[in-house]
Amino acid sequence: MSTETLYSFAMSDTLPRPLSAESNRSPSSSSPRPLSTPTAASYPPSKAQKERELALIPPPDRGRAAYLFLTGAFAIETVIWGLPASYGLFLDYYQQHGVAGVRSGSNLLPLVGTVSSGFIYVLGPPVSILLNPRPRWRLPVIRLGCCLCPLSLLFSSFAKAGLLYSVGGAMAYYSTFRFLSDWFVERRGFANGVCFAGTAAGGLVLPFILEALLSRYGAERTLQALAVATFVLLGSALPLIRPRLPLPPKGQVQRGKKEDGSAEAEEEASTSQPDAVVPAAAAPQPVTFRRMASNTRLLVFLAANVLQGFGYFVTLLYLPTFATSLGLPGSKSSAVLACVNGACVISRVALGVMSDKQSPHRLGFFAMAASAVAVSILWGVASTTFAPLIVFALVMGLCSGGWTSLYSAIIKSLVADDPSLASHLFSTFSFTRGLGALLCAPIASALISHPFTSASDKTAYGVSDGKYGGVVLFAGLAMGVGAGLEAVEWVLSPPKRVA
Repeated sequence: MSTETLYSFAMSDTLPRPLSAESNRSPSSSSPRPLSTPTAASYPPSKAQKERELALIPPPDRGRAAYLFLTGAFAIETVIWGLPASYGLFLDYYQQHGVAGVRSGSNLLPLVGTVSSGFIYVLGPPVSILLNPRPRWRLPVIRLGCCLCPLSLLFSSFAKAGLLYSVGGAMAYYSTFRFLSDWFVERRGFANGVCFAGTAAGGLVLPFILEALLSRYGAERTLQALAVATFVLLGSALPLIRPRLPLPPKGQVQRGKKEDGSAEAEEEASTSQPDAVVPAAAAPQPVTFRRMASNTRLLVFLAANVLQGFGYFVTLLYLPTFATSLGLPGSKSSAVLACVNGACVISRVALGVMSDKQSPHRLGFFAMAASAVAVSILWGVASTTFAPLIVFALVMGLCSGGWTSLYSAIIKSLVADDPSLASHLFSTFSFTRGLGALLCAPIASALISHPFTSASDKTAYGVSDGKYGGVVLFAGLAMGVGAGLEAVEWVLSPPKRVA
């Protein structure tokens, strides 16, 4: 492969099309510039400059630079997602002590945590649409998002801070994830699994910290302490987050705003330098909802994704309050939630690694089927004391916690080498999972208001006069139907690509 081809491939992620002939005739085009500060006038660079810049690009999938980035991404994931994953403890505290001393709105309190996590998910498409054509914005957006998260926690109530926290978290999270796809190509499933394990790692450690802080200082001081810790941890991770590939010239970023297939884009392509080598992935077809909606396999998976969100988030939300209803102390309620998140760490790394070699839909089917059995039997029938509840928490984390680690392999099976479309698909997956997170709380609140009064108190369905019976049944059914959809995905022919 020629040097020109290698250089064009390295730049293809951020340079959708070569510059026009007018730009190539610029007098300054022969002047080499540093790798990090290219300009439209210096493109295309000389052969010597290409060789120098290629030598400076770190290799993907391995090396110190790649693993340092993965460490930073893991830290950002841990901080941003760890707190919403532990909101069940805040819910238990608020239901016992009220918000700001006021005991009201018990049906609305579950919405607070799911709004915080759900909005991070559903903000994926807007962030993707905004940043895909503007790669130079990603690092500033990450920094801004990392500032918004601790600022939001300075408010005295999670209910007041949830939405701002979500905005900051989405800005930092999705921009970081976009860089991850450049650093890891062949081992992307492994990298995603490690990164996603950060959520579970935060959920493993935070419950014990939150339980101690809440019992001693109350919610307001706890949130202020979390604000300081979040600022320090995110600030420490920021130096590790950097792009692997050179950023495009500023003039080229503006051209990237044009829609592929438009008259302006076609005119630019027709006047570009003839001998410039740009791979096919550098000029993807426009991403439209019609293209994605025409793929039946994709729609089936999106439905399964929503159902998995229903079953997973409603379980994570109500386990601490269920443990309290059994008469367990706060330390044991924290232990139950920590067991779920601790098992999720193992699940996310393991499923990420396995998805690089096996069908993600087969893995998804077995994971959701096992989750449905665990919810219906281990929780619904057996969990009336602490020991079986801990067993259920571990099994649930192992079975359902690694779901998001399958996203990378599913995206790879649906699209060709098109980073822009892959980014849109990931944000679409996040959006639909966010719907599950947002909608599960009002559904569960409605179910709790209609208890299973006839259920036996010797099963979890009958705990607290059947208060949680509908929640357990809802979570089990959601996982079971989702497993059926994944079975359909698994047995069908190889997926039709979106691109």
